Amino acid sequence: MMGALAGLLIGFVFTNTINRRDHDEMRAELERLRAATSTRAGEENVGGNSGDDPAVPRVSDEQLRGAIARADSTPNDLDIQRNLGRNLYFYASYTNDADIFPEAVRLLQRAHEGDPKNYEATLYLAHALLAMARTTDPNCFEDARLVYQQALRMKPDDPNVHTGLGMTYFFDKPSDPQRAIDEYRQALALDARHEQTLQNLASALIAVGDTTEAQKTIEELKSVNDQNPALPDIEAQLIQSRNTARERN
Repeated sequence: MMGALAGLLIGFVFTNTINRRDHDEMRAELERLRAATSTRAGEENVGGNSGDDPAVPRVSDEQLRGAIARADSTPNDLDIQRNLGRNLYFYASYTNDADIFPEAVRLLQRAHEGDPKNYEATLYLAHALLAMARTTDPNCFEDARLVYQQALRMKPDDPNVHTGLGMTYFFDKPSDPQRAIDEYRQALALDARHEQTLQNLASALIAVGDTTEAQKTIEELKSVNDQNPALPDIEAQLIQSRNTARERN
């Protein structure tokens, strides 16, 4: 009974939080991953918004364990696996609790294997794997990449998936910023003012030394949202890149 109640509570809390805070669910998910607000030097902070955000509802460890136990007790109920896995992903991202990502991945993997044509399960599994790769297990970058590619075969016109796929290249080690740029440009071809993609593209352009295009991208980002919290970091990256180039010359 506790597991069922905890599952319902978590679903209610997460759903109301997401509905209240996010108008574009996919874009918000990438924001929670801090696609570009974290520089390469600070990527240990990636995984969600601030854990001190007062708008984020909290659940106890007991409630989390109860919800997970409920899902494990009904492994063939793919709706429960998918919904709880997604909610755990959201919660871990909001609270910067990277220890929850493996549970989200495990449940979403179960949902995906049970119904590999379900786009939502595929997409959230890719997002959760990317979050896990960036926080606790770099070996997950390749897994996230493969699942994003599956999602693109289902829905090739989703700019958020192209952006997520680009992130698997940019944040992997070794980084492949040019492959990331290719994906970001495909995303922008679908939505030229996609804020998260512009953030990522600017950082990737700086990484390959294309400061002219990076400056143009930053200006476009400002035209979309001049209060974007990533701007100070990106502009600092740009200044540093230009200074380094001058020193070499």
